[in-house]
Amino acid sequence: MDRTRLSRFVNQRLSELTLSEPASVSPFTSVRDAVNLMNARGDSCVLAIEGDELRGIFTERDVVAKCMEDGFDWDQPLEASVLTKQPRVIASTGTVAEAIALMQQHHYRNLPVVEGSRVVGILRLGDLLRDLAEAYPEDVLNLPPRPHQVMERQEGG
Repeated sequence: MDRTRLSRFVNQRLSELTLSEPASVSPFTSVRDAVNLMNARGDSCVLAIEGDELRGIFTERDVVAKCMEDGFDWDQPLEASVLTKQPRVIASTGTVAEAIALMQQHHYRNLPVVEGSRVVGILRLGDLLRDLAEAYPEDVLNLPPRPHQVMERQEGG
């Protein structure tokens, strides 16, 4: 993939991408209901939204890190102890490169995208990879399994 094409992709504004519609719940939704919604939708997170304001995010990682202790109350509201409050977000005017840097720096797989304080979508790492593959199929699909590997002799008949 030439640098010009890759540069064009990573400098693209997030508002130009097709963002996923986030699963959203109230901060007072039970942990059980939030996990059931994530499971039903096949999503790895839910956003806790009250009015138009993002109150927090609850992810698969939170389930594993905060909910797996013996005696955990699955019927407690998200905001009681498991919601990550005031999560990092990125503006829809941000670029793909800025989103990737933020996701890599903080080990995020999901990043809420906002316009002002209103959530307009969620950016998932998998979505970025799909967008890259769709934008440059010949480059991505023709990559060898180990790009750094160099064959010493030609294979085949």
